[in-house]
Amino acid sequence: MKLYLYKQKKAFVYCLVCLLCFGFKVTAQLKVGDPGVRFNNSKYDSRYPQMKEWQKAGVRGGIPFLKDVKVVKTLTNGANSDAINSAINDASKQSGLVAVLLKNGTYTINKRIVMKSNVSLIGESRGNVKCIIKMNNGDAFSFYKVRKSGIYTLTIEGSWGKPKYNWNYSLDANDELKNNDNISVKFNRSEDCWLDKVTILNSARDPVRVPSNHITLRDLKVDGAHKKAGGAQGYFFIQGAYNLITGCEVTHLRHISLQGGNVEYNVVYDNDFRQEVSFHSGDKGNNLIENNRITLPFDMPNSKADTPNAAYNNSKEPNYYAIMGPWSSQHTNSEKPNFIFKNNCLEQNHNNARPWSNPNLLYKGPKEVKPANPATNFPALSASLTPKGGTLYPIILSENSGGSNACNREVTVSVLEDAYLQQASKYNTSELRVEGTKRVSYLQFKIPANAAAITSAKLQLTVSTDNGNGRIDVLKGKSNSWTEDNLSATNKPLPGSTLGTLTTTYKKGETYNWDLTGVQPGETITLVVKQASGNDVSFWSKEGIKPPKLELKINCNNAATNSILSSKTVEATTTVIVYPNPAQEYITVSGLTVGKHIVLYDFLGNVLLKKVAKYTSETLITSGLKAGKYIIGIEGEKGVQFIKK
Repeated sequence: MKLYLYKQKKAFVYCLVCLLCFGFKVTAQLKVGDPGVRFNNSKYDSRYPQMKEWQKAGVRGGIPFLKDVKVVKTLTNGANSDAINSAINDASKQSGLVAVLLKNGTYTINKRIVMKSNVSLIGESRGNVKCIIKMNNGDAFSFYKVRKSGIYTLTIEGSWGKPKYNWNYSLDANDELKNNDNISVKFNRSEDCWLDKVTILNSARDPVRVPSNHITLRDLKVDGAHKKAGGAQGYFFIQGAYNLITGCEVTHLRHISLQGGNVEYNVVYDNDFRQEVSFHSGDKGNNLIENNRITLPFDMPNSKADTPNAAYNNSKEPNYYAIMGPWSSQHTNSEKPNFIFKNNCLEQNHNNARPWSNPNLLYKGPKEVKPANPATNFPALSASLTPKGGTLYPIILSENSGGSNACNREVTVSVLEDAYLQQASKYNTSELRVEGTKRVSYLQFKIPANAAAITSAKLQLTVSTDNGNGRIDVLKGKSNSWTEDNLSATNKPLPGSTLGTLTTTYKKGETYNWDLTGVQPGETITLVVKQASGNDVSFWSKEGIKPPKLELKINCNNAATNSILSSKTVEATTTVIVYPNPAQEYITVSGLTVGKHIVLYDFLGNVLLKKVAKYTSETLITSGLKAGKYIIGIEGEKGVQFIKK
């Protein structure tokens, strides 16, 4: 399909919008690191037996779903380390996987938080639970000799403000906190533990240090460290084996480092790094770096850089490359080679060089210590040695929707937008509230189009923090021209026909179902949730612990539809990716085919930009766009939706 055929533009955008909603919002696919992920053995390449070992990386059995973790303690705004440790200790006395819930607010970390086996910390929402570190030494969050323990959905932030220097310039001044060696999170001699959807900002020394095995670090946002001088400062530090790093965004540190004699069979997969990846010294080898976007910003030091606030010294100035081996004669080389495959590397600090980015070649290294040319220290193998299945990590992500292989399928549909109005005020939080006509909640879903009929539909809502009772109705909204960002008293969907109703007592933590009628395949539907009688209730929103969802039973009465719906797995493959998303001043589109057309659309189908891809990764300036949602269309490829903040 060619996007520059303007007569087809409107129809194309409509289909693309449907595709985006279905592909990115509706399917309840498992994520890398989830329970239940499998690997495609047909893509096994016997020349690379390490593939079997890489499949073991991360938490064995996967990071537990939140629905499988029981919250047994709840803390509120203002609690400190003593209160958190006391709650963790109390929780550890209960059986099964349990958790301490931190409600939205600010928490003072003035002593080490000691994690316990089978106990997790869960933030009510990632951006609104802030754990502020106010201690100078030790580990703020310590996993020591524990198993099945993790942290979900919160922010950990140093109390010292943003670092003065973004990067290491080999200056003494890069040690900005002389008497502070605090590490934000440390996994020490632990196994099967995790961080999931955690933000770590303005660390003192290291944001994360992992001298452990089978740890999963997933969907982290890591930015800044105050100590980036010598002596292993400012590291995103992997020191063990069989660890999985996926979905993370990391920048403004000294190194992302895999270093030491225990480091092997780690998998670094599908991350967005604005920071180099280093095999710093003495790792065992057989680590995998695949399907990552690694960008070194323009201001990152290189051999021709001017050192800020100091005289330039060519013999001392750091020289960063996207992937590095040992760069000092004091370091030792990897015992065995490491594997670099299908990454998109962009070195803006080296005249936009793109080393190790050919998707058809496998790179191995490092081949030597302190190479004369670091850009060649991970040489490419011949094309005949490219993995036969096109990947060294052939993960399969199954849709977590239940059902069988019969033609009557069950499909889980995730909510696209949700918020509530309290009279004229909009609230887009981790909760949805209903209270007579005072508080009304609005949810939007995209129903799969590839079904002949929907035989049943259930709306599932889970009570969050406020019990209630009475009758709650679900009505069909008369419009979909709203989002959770712009919902107001003037554009709110007017309620139409009643689709379902439920009268009961609503208890915290319990999930309730509304049987809905009249849901049609392919439609975007707004559900208006109103309380007709009784005491007010709060439910988790999509930002909360147990988001709303629709459970559909789909009847596929033709062969084509049956074929589509019976295929319940998708393989994780390199595809077109847009980052950062949301964007502000620019976006980078990677995974492109040189020569293909790139077209930027708004949701009305208007062409805002068109260009031909000269490289496999292109940067588009978005500073002139209004805040909103946009579509990047690629000739012959699936399109990608992004948000301009």
